[in-house]
Amino acid sequence: MNFTGLKKKTATQFYEKQLKKLSRNDNKRDEAIPKKIKSIGVLADSRLFGGYDLSRNLSQKLKLPHKNFEILIFENLKDDFVTQHYNTFTEKDLGMFGKAKTANVADFINSDYDMLINYCNRNSIFTDVLAIRSNAKFKVGFANEEMQNLYDFTIVVEGNKIDIFNDELAKYLQIFNLIE
Repeated sequence: MNFTGLKKKTATQFYEKQLKKLSRNDNKRDEAIPKKIKSIGVLADSRLFGGYDLSRNLSQKLKLPHKNFEILIFENLKDDFVTQHYNTFTEKDLGMFGKAKTANVADFINSDYDMLINYCNRNSIFTDVLAIRSNAKFKVGFANEEMQNLYDFTIVVEGNKIDIFNDELAKYLQIFNLIE
């Protein structure tokens, strides 16, 4: 039996409920921002990049070693490059209301990253649910009116231009004195 439609519906319900809670608790989130960013969790969609080396690019821009990044890719398309080089998950790895069913997804959600970067667009409910469930102290994503309560910092970029997003992110993190 295929529960994909039901999973998506319950994940959307959970997401919308949590966004409302976040908008009421805005002042509590400011206390959690780290002094310096050392560990970063990254959510991305396999459609955003083919052979793009996300960890190398981020490592160079943010001047942090590769080992400080944990990347989890939502795999919409079967891509050998992505599955060989990155930790991946699919809708099957999530249960009702977006609860983690596999260890790699649960570990990602429960890790206390200093920063979470979500490179996915707003049509990716499963990555949005993981971003909301994440224990990351500082959350960053593409600017979008609907998601302004989810992220601590958003960046306006036309389309999903990852290089421009990374340049802007590095610039502002330096201004905020969160990276060296």
